[in-house]
Amino acid sequence: MNVLVTGASGFTGTWMLEYLHSLNRQDINLVGLVNTGMPKNKDAPWIRLVKADLLDPVHLATTLSTIDPDMIIHLAGRHLGTLSNLLEINVIGTKNLLDAAIRKNSECRIIVISSSAVYGYPGKIPISEELPCRPLSEYGISKSAQEILSHMYYQVYGAHIAVVRPFNLIGPGQPSSFICGKIIHQAMQISRGKRESIDLLETFSSRDFIDVRDTVKGYWALITQPHFERECSGKIFNLGSGLAHSVKDIIELIEEIAGQHYLVSLPEKKPCILIPTQHSDNRKIQSLTGWMPEISLRDSLKDMLDEGRPS
Repeated sequence: MNVLVTGASGFTGTWMLEYLHSLNRQDINLVGLVNTGMPKNKDAPWIRLVKADLLDPVHLATTLSTIDPDMIIHLAGRHLGTLSNLLEINVIGTKNLLDAAIRKNSECRIIVISSSAVYGYPGKIPISEELPCRPLSEYGISKSAQEILSHMYYQVYGAHIAVVRPFNLIGPGQPSSFICGKIIHQAMQISRGKRESIDLLETFSSRDFIDVRDTVKGYWALITQPHFERECSGKIFNLGSGLAHSVKDIIELIEEIAGQHYLVSLPEKKPCILIPTQHSDNRKIQSLTGWMPEISLRDSLKDMLDEGRPS
């Protein structure tokens, strides 16, 4: 069974490869697709890394013809940049991948990773997959377009595609472009005497934080669902903790774990927060696969702090 993970050098991609390796399944031939970066486990003998650009459809088609994937976990994408950049990578890149995959193997199972950013702000209610997409960011717009494209391939070409909407990821190795990664990075700098405060725009908005190590298990639970073609294809699945924690909660937990108080620096003028809170309704994936988040927010933050401390 050939399993292709795109975006293999990214935060989630690295953990996806680690998890699949930990399954110790001899029937899995694991291939990681990379473009510019390389995963931390790049020298591991159990992984085959292939370089390809999602925006080069000819080379991509040749590459996938060689790999001949039975399953694709499509993690590659961009979350920062202009709308033009985001649409190019997240939509056109996905189109090129789907074209190449279906051309080689029309029975290939594919999960396309979207984002909770597509929801925007539907209020304080738990967010279910039935709520409309009303994104409030250019990233959310690009992910909504990616979902529409994926559904078109399911409807028109009969492709076996499911869309997953993870909520806010957290976990060891998270870059500082994410809120928890940013706070941990600044906290470590304070501990080393390199800065005096954690600088943020605000601390009162809340999000549904889900550990990346739980997230990759959810992706695998979906794509290996025995009746994927009937139960998953053409459908959308939330993946989150089901809880909401504020930025202030995050800082207080980090202080508790580290045994240290951090000065927080905020701008005098409060910013306009378009999405005050989000938390997921996970019943759909839970009822279908039995997947449940296992790692607490506290344990996630502790592992991030432990990773950031000098050995």
